Amino acid sequence: MADTILQALDADRAVNQVDLAYERIEDMIVMMEMQPGARVVESALVKQLDIGRTPIREALLRLAADGLLVATPRKGMTVRGISFSLQMKVFETRRALEMVLVPAAARRRTRDDAEILARVVQSFRELSGGDDNRELLRLDRHFIRLLIAYSGNPFLGQILPLYSLSRRFWWAHHELYQTQYRDQTLTDFHIEIGDAVVAGDETLARDRAEAFLAYVEDYTVYLGRELAGRERT
Repeated sequence: MADTILQALDADRAVNQVDLAYERIEDMIVMMEMQPGARVVESALVKQLDIGRTPIREALLRLAADGLLVATPRKGMTVRGISFSLQMKVFETRRALEMVLVPAAARRRTRDDAEILARVVQSFRELSGGDDNRELLRLDRHFIRLLIAYSGNPFLGQILPLYSLSRRFWWAHHELYQTQYRDQTLTDFHIEIGDAVVAGDETLARDRAEAFLAYVEDYTVYLGRELAGRERT
């Protein structure tokens, strides 16, 4: 019996280590600490993150399956590149999933769920207007995970890597984004969507999600147009 319990604990620990490795590496990809096109060196990650080789390897396989890394036979893994055309495909898929996700979370969230989400929304309010965009990006990841859990539809988890790629695109071109748009606008949309889900107002949640996605599409097209213009000059 003791052996069985220890095996179960070891299995849970291994899973947690894989999740931790995934989250840490995903963070490095989004924050551009691992540059687009860069070769992934497994041994360097083991040393840098102080996580075992097996969890790192499992996390890398998951990241490749999610599309954040690209696996090439006999050449290993590289960080997926960034381009406007890729980002528009990401956005097209993300839009379809998000318009299911947000109303479903508002419809199915429980009272306990609402209390937890309200605290996350309050964190957005506290960070709004500040300079810590890294913390906002990490909070956004947590926010989306909660919406998936509250939606009651695990298949909507496919949106997570799409959000990672979207956050990276925004972060990579943040200075250009700020020439036309405000960071606080994105935070305000998260607050409005969160408030609607907390209230259980499915119609309002859908409306705010539509407005948010229209805003994201607008600035993504703007960034793509500006980047193309710079490449021609």
